[in-house]
Amino acid sequence: MAKYTFTDSEKEQIKLAVKELETVSCGEIVPYFVNSSDDYAEASWYTAGIFSGIASLLTAVLSYLWLLPVRMTPLEVSLVILGALVLGFLIPLIFPKTKRLIISPDRQRERVNQRALQAFMEEKVFETEERVGILIFISRLEHQVMVLGDEGISKKLSPDDWQHVVEEVVQGIKSNQIADGLVKSIALCKELLLKHGFVRKSTDYNELDDGLRVED
Repeated sequence: MAKYTFTDSEKEQIKLAVKELETVSCGEIVPYFVNSSDDYAEASWYTAGIFSGIASLLTAVLSYLWLLPVRMTPLEVSLVILGALVLGFLIPLIFPKTKRLIISPDRQRERVNQRALQAFMEEKVFETEERVGILIFISRLEHQVMVLGDEGISKKLSPDDWQHVVEEVVQGIKSNQIADGLVKSIALCKELLLKHGFVRKSTDYNELDDGLRVED
């Protein structure tokens, strides 16, 4: 999977969407993008074990049935199994998208959740004066998005309120239009905040940077 690179134009569109929200709402949004929430190194070992196991079983069965095309010595059998192991190990490294098929959905959700919480803390989304920070966390490999609202917002909004926001971003990921999906999701956040009374006051000021955070 090639790493997604945001163009300067896309970054500016996202930044303008954040500014537009914060012009009318007291909420503070941090858009955060990672290509993957984990390197999932175990994926290579999973496929290595599967490939070597299949090679071992297939060789044994064909040998038992006298169907091997050539007579193989124990050393040659070992080399075939070793080759299958190496091939299996390399596949997730050469084709990173396969990791999403190899790693269990539960494991992926766990890592995305952990990485999103880490970003929430690192970006100090919790440090706004009225506790109205929002993190939109996008993990491209897993096709997963998390929206985390700080204490002030969570008192009025439920996780279900964020579902349409998540869906907009996921649709953008699937269509390879991540920036467009993110801009639309920020606009939806603005509607939700205003609907629940999070309007900008004259004393409000910009507490968090408006730009997109990108991590490879």
